[in-house]
This record gives sequence, C-alpha cells and structure tokens, in this order.
Amino acid sequence: IRVDKKTYTMKKIDFRHYATERLSNFVFYVLIGIIVVLALLFRLVGFDMPYEYNFDYNAPLLTGVVVTFMLVLTGGTLLLMACTMIRGMRLNKDENRVVNNIPARRISVCVALDTLFVLVLTFALSSDDSLKINGAAYTDSFWLRASGMFVGTSLFMVVAAIAAVAFGATRYIRKSH
Repeated sequence: IRVDKKTYTMKKIDFRHYATERLSNFVFYVLIGIIVVLALLFRLVGFDMPYEYNFDYNAPLLTGVVVTFMLVLTGGTLLLMACTMIRGMRLNKDENRVVNNIPARRISVCVALDTLFVLVLTFALSSDDSLKINGAAYTDSFWLRASGMFVGTSLFMVVAAIAAVAFGATRYIRKSH
C-alpha cells in the first residue's frame, strides 16, 4: 500500500507489473532492513543474560528469534528454489528448449542436477565427529553432516561464482586476441 501524493489516498501496489530488477531490489532491501533491525535487537536487548545452568556463558534473550528467522529464510529459499525450478522446467518443456540459440531447458536441468549433486556430495564428505558446544558434546551425526553440507556447498558456490566472474571479466581479453 502506498499513498498517492496528489490526492493523499491509499493505493494498493501491484507487484506483478514491476520489473524483475525492481522487485528483487525491493525484496533485497526489505530483507537487509529486517536483518539489521534483528541484529541490533539481538545485541541490545538482553544480550548479557547469564546462562541458567552455567553463569560463565551468555544466553541472549532473542536467540530463538534469530534461529527461527534463519530457519524461515533457509526454508523459504529452498521452497522458492524448488518452485522456480519446476516453473522453469514447465515453461521450457517443448517450445522453449532453445531460445536465441541458447539451450534454456538443458541449462536449467543441468543447474538443478548439479546443485543437487553438490548437496549430496558435500553431505557425504562432511564429518560427523562430535563437537563440544557450551561444554557439552554434540553427537547427532545427521545434523553434523547437514551443517557441514550447507557450509561446504556455500563455500563451493562462492568459489564457483568468483571463478565465473573472473572468467567473464577476461571476455574482452579473449576477444581481442
């Protein structure tokens, strides 16, 4: 909802007519705003509360809120990724296999399968050695592997993105020779 400056009336914003870049910028800035406010609240409200069972540790008041927000973001991202992948595969079913001499369907299938492959590979290669957290041993091998999978996949994707940017940056050097 926004206010029309000429008539000072409320008008509903129709996001369907926004350009993709404008919509993604809007979502990006909203998420950054929420994260900054949440980080400030986490640090400023009840951060120094002592842990009930061991007074050497802190038990910040808003830890549950931060963890819940991270889980919602992760789940939302995975859901959005799956919906986008399914929609893209449906749109590129038959008539849009090749768009402007670019194999669109093949690219979307390869990206989906490669992402799944990297997730499975990093899960299989992750360590399940126990960790000591707040003085207690954490031994749940599934969650240890799952956290290792997300860390490993994130690092791999960052390295792949850097490599893609470096390769793209050398485009002009390759064309001039």
